[in-house]
Amino acid sequence: MQQPTSRQLYAYWDRVRNGRVAPRRFEIEPARIPALLPETFIAEGAGALGFRFRLAGTKICEQFGKELRGIDLLSLFDDDDRDQLAAVLHSVFTNGALGHAVFRSFTAANRQATFEIAIMPLIHSGETINRLLGVITAIEPPFWLGAEQLLRHELVESHLHWPDGPPAHEPQDSAEIVRLSPKRFRVLDGGLAESDVRVKN
Repeated sequence: MQQPTSRQLYAYWDRVRNGRVAPRRFEIEPARIPALLPETFIAEGAGALGFRFRLAGTKICEQFGKELRGIDLLSLFDDDDRDQLAAVLHSVFTNGALGHAVFRSFTAANRQATFEIAIMPLIHSGETINRLLGVITAIEPPFWLGAEQLLRHELVESHLHWPDGPPAHEPQDSAEIVRLSPKRFRVLDGGLAESDVRVKN
């Protein structure tokens, strides 16, 4: 995670979870993170391949040029990228991993902006992960961002991060890369190691 908003939200999430796999939804207090809210979202699992926005920050919606509440996160991407991102989200939901990705977005005039997305597990009800807490932040936002609607989104890279180390059935080598051509997917073990190692096309 490179962007300040991503790192700050991760630090808050990690503090609230206090060693558990994930905090509960009601433990996330917006008043504690007011500066992060415009770029923060909450999504719910809406089926095997559905992850619907429940809340989306004002800055995210302004930059995308539309209200995202009720929209499936995966529907923003084409099939190949959707499958890759779905695999990341599945690990967040089933194993308490953290998801991290970089994607490019394009306007009708083919202008492009690059975003970082970080995704953390939440427990809304019961004892299983059934919500996502995340942040979408523009990387070096262009001057026109927010004035033109973003119509197409292309995944550049994606990662899994394990705050407490991966479960036994996941790869143990933090440098192991599973290639999903033409994109890349990396599993990272512990800490915020992805800030030191990047995968690029």
